[in-house]
Amino acid sequence: MTARSGGGRSERIAVLRADPELAERLEDPRRAHAEGLSVARVVRRDPGSWEAADDAGHARDGLGLLVVDGTLVRRVGMAGRRGAELLSVGDVLQPARHDGEEATLPFDATWHVLTPLRLAVLDLAWMARMAPYPEVMAEIASRIMLRSRRLASLLTITQQHRLDDRIQLLFWQLADRYGRVGPEGVRLDLRLTHELIGHLVGAHRPSVSVALARLQDAGVLRLEAGRWVLLGPAPELE
Repeated sequence: MTARSGGGRSERIAVLRADPELAERLEDPRRAHAEGLSVARVVRRDPGSWEAADDAGHARDGLGLLVVDGTLVRRVGMAGRRGAELLSVGDVLQPARHDGEEATLPFDATWHVLTPLRLAVLDLAWMARMAPYPEVMAEIASRIMLRSRRLASLLTITQQHRLDDRIQLLFWQLADRYGRVGPEGVRLDLRLTHELIGHLVGAHRPSVSVALARLQDAGVLRLEAGRWVLLGPAPELE
């Protein structure tokens, strides 16, 4: 199933109102004026496979596509092995720069929308309107760096020898962004398939299924209505 547009072509939003953290460094009246200038086109995509190349041209010469709503996964593979990255609200995507297209090694990339996606088009015209507000650009640059740090953390997790440890560390990393604290533990507001978990931690799906069963038996995880609940404190590895 391919993700398709769920909204009209003319839909627009004020980016700094939809994502107010981008304007946190601005004070009125500059903030109010910047919000009015921050109107951008919107792209909507439904859950399913996303042909990102089809939307790449919207912001090819600009910053890219800002995730306003929704969650998606980007998988990168080579020779039958795949890694993955979860992306969500606040992330900036640049699907115009296809993975592996200009690289020496033959990487390939696919995108899959997990929950209804709404993207703001940060094209060159939008950047020109925001030029008097470098604080906004600084916040976007900060997010790009944060994404790189998350990827570095994920790489460190995949280097752990025991798969059980890798899964626990992954879940607690995801909890920083997608977790909700409840009376019994931290609930991940994500539907994670065993295959996707395997791509995130560098393991095959059957091994992930066995490891998840062990972690549930040990009382550190519980599955409720398709969502994982983390029980007890975060793991401490020696």
